[in-house]
Amino acid sequence: MTITTRTAIGFSITGRYLTLSFQFVSTMILARLLTPEEIGIFSAGFAIVALAQLFRDFGLNQYIIQEKELNETKIRTTFTLNLLMSWTLGTLLFFSAGLIAGFFQEAGIETLIRILSFNFFIIPFGTITLALLRKKMRFHITAAIGLTATLLGICVSLATAYTGSGYLCLAYGAITETSSIVLLSVFFRPRDVSLTPTLEGAKNIFRFGSIVGAGNIINQFATSITDALIARMLGLAQLGYFSRAFGTFSLFDHIFVSSIRGVILPLFSRDNTHTGKLRESYLKAVTYSYVFAWPFFTFLFLYTEETIRVLYGTQWDAAIPLVKILCLAGVLLPSFLFADNLFIAYGRPGITLKIKVISNIAKIIMVGGACFVGLKAVCLALVGFFIVRFIACQFYANQVFGIGVKDAAKPALQGLMPLIFTIVPTLVVNSVMQGHIESIYVHFALLMAAAFVGWIVGLKLSNHAFYNEINSFAGKGRI
Repeated sequence: MTITTRTAIGFSITGRYLTLSFQFVSTMILARLLTPEEIGIFSAGFAIVALAQLFRDFGLNQYIIQEKELNETKIRTTFTLNLLMSWTLGTLLFFSAGLIAGFFQEAGIETLIRILSFNFFIIPFGTITLALLRKKMRFHITAAIGLTATLLGICVSLATAYTGSGYLCLAYGAITETSSIVLLSVFFRPRDVSLTPTLEGAKNIFRFGSIVGAGNIINQFATSITDALIARMLGLAQLGYFSRAFGTFSLFDHIFVSSIRGVILPLFSRDNTHTGKLRESYLKAVTYSYVFAWPFFTFLFLYTEETIRVLYGTQWDAAIPLVKILCLAGVLLPSFLFADNLFIAYGRPGITLKIKVISNIAKIIMVGGACFVGLKAVCLALVGFFIVRFIACQFYANQVFGIGVKDAAKPALQGLMPLIFTIVPTLVVNSVMQGHIESIYVHFALLMAAAFVGWIVGLKLSNHAFYNEINSFAGKGRI
């Protein structure tokens, strides 16, 4: 059976949602098997490992995906660089585990980090294959590998938790998941691909990867600085409310964007030899982004109280006005949601780095000033950060691809009818339910059902391009 690109993307998105579902269920079970102290020990140790992962993933996979003239030598060199960086970081983690444990004053972290450091020694043997599969848009294969590995990791975590391994059960699960990915990727590796080490042409490849990696590090640094400023100037309790508010705002990323993040760069890279086609693919992605983002953030803005109370309970009511402020950023978010992928696919990661430097410097300055006022001012500062990022992305998109304000506004106009048809039914349902339904969970479920039905109707009546994609995915079209 021939797998079309559209079907492969469907498999990828489905696999992502299934993975998230299984992870959610396993988290609920492990929360009952492990004590808060055990979870805290793992979180502390994993935070160090995650920081090392940020340096390990230095944009080398993105290089493989976007490279227009990829050959065996470039693949081997990328693998070698990945191997050197991963093994170096893995070695540092292994031998510094005792010092890290001493810093946290928890002896168990030493064993935890040494176990997790094993991942760094095996990851390079799978990442190159996964990047090649994504480049060839074999998303159904990467989805199957990811889902299988996740299930095996969850099974090992749960089994070892039941046998009394404590927080180490999470480390065993992580090792199992990574090992499974590597073994499965070996099976799907193209037979003509050699991973014999070489450093031929390493300078150009490392330069590309370092630019992408630096951008990711800057993003993480700015996020950490934001949290540190809030904690230092406003207190830990205020940081807790902010984290809950921003986490609610970020649900859009977790629910929608994360499911297609691994698909976008390969799709853009497919057209990176033709500026016009790449421009068209990008605007198409922006058009689809609007029909998801605007209804989501408008719904969240109108029903913030219901959302917060259903997800977290009444003890987090202080986060409600913060979420409403952050939702204002949702107006601009879809216009530059995939801008990073656009410039990376075109082989211009330097533009992405410039945008991240400009916007994150503005973010730190604005948040620093806002902390003298209060938490609502901090959220307004973050809206300002998104505005700065929008302006920077729009400037470079226009400069490189000729995407002007009118081009950017057209997708937004196409999303208006689906937005209206999404929200109006919820207003009607909400008015009818007032005083009749006491359960907030039932109330919220009916609001979401009304929004979903209205959204589908809006897509159909407006003859939106995404509705045609739904029909095509159902078997009425091919790519």
